[in-house]
Amino acid sequence: MRSLLTRLLAPALLLPLVSGCIAHLNRESTPAPGYEFVPPTTANPTFTYEARGGIELSEPVGHTRFHEILNLSFPSSGHTGAPDNKVHAIYYKSLLPGPKKLVIVLPIWGTSEYPPSRITRGYARHSHGEADLIWILGDTPLFPWTGLSSTTSEAEFVRMAKDSAERYRTAVVDLRRLLDWAETQPNIDASRIGMVGFSMSALVTATLLGNDSRISAAVLMMGAANFANIFSHCDNRAGEVRRHVLTEYGWSLERYHDFFEGLFGPADPVLYEGHYNPERILMIDAMFDDCMSRSSRDALWEATGHPERVTLMSRHRSGFYSLTPLGLNFIRRRIYRFLDDTL
Repeated sequence: MRSLLTRLLAPALLLPLVSGCIAHLNRESTPAPGYEFVPPTTANPTFTYEARGGIELSEPVGHTRFHEILNLSFPSSGHTGAPDNKVHAIYYKSLLPGPKKLVIVLPIWGTSEYPPSRITRGYARHSHGEADLIWILGDTPLFPWTGLSSTTSEAEFVRMAKDSAERYRTAVVDLRRLLDWAETQPNIDASRIGMVGFSMSALVTATLLGNDSRISAAVLMMGAANFANIFSHCDNRAGEVRRHVLTEYGWSLERYHDFFEGLFGPADPVLYEGHYNPERILMIDAMFDDCMSRSSRDALWEATGHPERVTLMSRHRSGFYSLTPLGLNFIRRRIYRFLDDTL
């Protein structure tokens, strides 16, 4: 009887989740009034660097019908928190002749591998060898939320927060160095490089776009702007950090906001309004996002000139089910179509 009841109720219980992954709003992608796209010619001094090589490729570690799979790595330009302080990636290199478009898929540092692995492997199959893909791995978090929410002194918290900002800066610079390498590869068409970022890596992608004109198209999934507002209002693990600091160290919310604005101001997309081509950006957000506030999501849309925007009827994490069979692969197919059309 119990198993029969479970079978009967399961579809009804799943329906709201599936509906939230599929139900969505399409925002008009008409240009923002007065918006003028001017590609960035120089980067903010925070994200400048000395050019250096060091990209290492392994022998093939696997094959698909259209790609050979290699490990890619290089020493980081700064402090990443990883034990070997290197950037590691998996490179799907096309077996077909001639230069190909390149899609760089970023991680959700320190959390699930599912979204980036799903897009990387899926688009490799979908492209039938007409694209190279690089999946940046990210086992080490940019923000060690657990450590930040369990600091034992204000000084320790400040030190760890500054270290997290340095990891963010380093991630942007390391991606710029990867672009340096990609430009030199005969099998890569440097005029057709795309990037896909999720949550924290959507923030990194937006910062990179504002400082480097070599990205031809980008997907920003579950990202936002006004970074200090995100830290001040995000729930989940970031909320645990905020409550810890306000309770244990007596900070006001205003002080907390201003502290992170000082750390992440140079990274905020609002600083680079006009450096984004809205015709080559796909923004995916969630109507009931419990981390990226509506004002921060709207700020990203405004700063990037009103690109195509898909708003899911979901929360932050549950929106990622739209990349899975549970969400009928709705957003996954939407991302593929965008990359096909823009690269």
